[in-house]
Amino acid sequence: MANKKSNCYFDAFIELAEYTKQEAILLDDYLQDFDLSYMHDKINEMHAIETKADQMKHEMMDRLAKEFITPIEREDINQLFNEIESVSDMIEDVLIKMHIFCIGEVRPEAIQFSHLLVKSCTILKKMMEEFPNFKRSTVLQDLIIEINDLEEEGDHLYANSIHGMFSSMNDPIDLMRWTETYDRFEKSCDAIEHVAIVVESVVMKNI
Repeated sequence: MANKKSNCYFDAFIELAEYTKQEAILLDDYLQDFDLSYMHDKINEMHAIETKADQMKHEMMDRLAKEFITPIEREDINQLFNEIESVSDMIEDVLIKMHIFCIGEVRPEAIQFSHLLVKSCTILKKMMEEFPNFKRSTVLQDLIIEINDLEEEGDHLYANSIHGMFSSMNDPIDLMRWTETYDRFEKSCDAIEHVAIVVESVVMKNI
């Protein structure tokens, strides 16, 4: 029974990571087959996923407040819930920004970013699935490193995308729209890396 109680937090981490993966796939699919007339529908779909993640986080935080013994330090549990939820928020924000700025067509770099987010969120979920075994795992560190590498790839894509726009685009409104949108993509990659940083910190404190 005690083991089941301990696992509930790890199971919640995995489920939250799954929500981020669902959001990333939704965004990627939509951008590859972009149709402005479906923007509101996709925002609603995205928000429904983010709401599930938010509700789960609050349920687990309520449980954490009443729990006497936790499998890892409660501040680490709290931080992981917040960091994973931030990934959900950031991915949702990409689509919201595209709507706010009335973006009517998708640039190739945006699709490259959405592909990167799907890959990163897939690895994020794998990392959280491996996390319960962190004391014995032989692959967890490799997953952390892979997320770090993908975040660096995101940084390069962001820099190259912004440079390319300022080198070739003359419309200041389009520059503003896409600079803000790429910023949200890049922050989504950062948010995923932040989860990996916390996981690595927990491992270091408990070995």
